[in-house]
Amino acid sequence: MSATLFFAAVLLLTHLESGLAMDRSELGAVIKTIPPNGPFWKYGTLVMHRRTKKAGMAPVVFAHWSHRARYTCRVCHLDLGFSMHAGDTGITRAQYTAGKYCGVCHDGITAFGVQDGESSQCARCHMKDTQALEASFESFAAALPMAGFGNGIDWAGALKNGRVSPKNSLASTAPSMPLPEKLRLPMKLGTTAPRSDVTFSHEDHFSELDCSSCHPDIFNIKKRGTVDFSMDSNIFGNYCGVCHMRVAFPMNDCKRCHPHMSSFTGF
Repeated sequence: MSATLFFAAVLLLTHLESGLAMDRSELGAVIKTIPPNGPFWKYGTLVMHRRTKKAGMAPVVFAHWSHRARYTCRVCHLDLGFSMHAGDTGITRAQYTAGKYCGVCHDGITAFGVQDGESSQCARCHMKDTQALEASFESFAAALPMAGFGNGIDWAGALKNGRVSPKNSLASTAPSMPLPEKLRLPMKLGTTAPRSDVTFSHEDHFSELDCSSCHPDIFNIKKRGTVDFSMDSNIFGNYCGVCHMRVAFPMNDCKRCHPHMSSFTGF
């Protein structure tokens, strides 16, 4: 079954579990951004208009790709306090002009400023069109290893071969907590079908994230403590789907997690 048909089948499910991170309409909008349904630049790019629409301003367009080349995920989602769940943080202009969230870096020194005045560059985030962003992505992606899914960039490969060297902390001294030795080997997670067993690497995730990014809010830290873990719940934005439907490689890149599956549609 193709990835498109697979997602369509999920949309036709009539027995949705309670507490899903996305409803059907939200999932449909996400699927439209996943290549080949949408362009590469758009995957992982967030359009935020809940507050801007009321203020009569253009929506904020946030490109994960331009930030993750400079900083690991943990910098924003741990140090700066951005939630891993879309829409949870609810930042305001007053907060970031006071030096919180985006304002930690966007102070006119580290990155372009967001304060009022002549040096304000509001249009760089509040975009009426995305032509300049699209052109910037094309030149940016051309220098990085390719992937068959998501935004077309192999981020894990770029990190390992040094094509990107993101900072892991805004502090002068990076956190020194090492990954425990027992977590360095990939975990083998069984499923109902042997060919679809999952291989999970803590090491790959720890290079970008922190233990608290996933535990305990997304995954219960107790062994076998996570319940209702299924492809359905993942695709609707729970568990792995918190990242792997919006920013990290999407769920149609099956072989990245299920290495023994024969149906591979990438390069």
